[in-house]
Amino acid sequence: MLYQLFRSTRSEKEFNELLELTFTEHERAMMMERWRIFDALDRGLSQREVSKEVPCSIVTATRGAKVYRENREAIKKYLDIIREA
Repeated sequence: MLYQLFRSTRSEKEFNELLELTFTEHERAMMMERWRIFDALDRGLSQREVSKEVPCSIVTATRGAKVYRENREAIKKYLDIIREA
């Protein structure tokens, strides 16, 4: 269901509108924070360095690092897309 819903957007404006309708401002910020954490980890920063750069708590950086370690290849694929934009 969500795949079809998000796939139906035809522009960045529509996509952002759907994000705003679906997620709270806090939830959207948390998603962006997670991807900033992934990016920093991918650039070789330590969890402590990540927590300062992003900024976020050490606990949040540690949780992000765990997901990054378990899904490195998939995350790198999407980071490449983000970096090309």
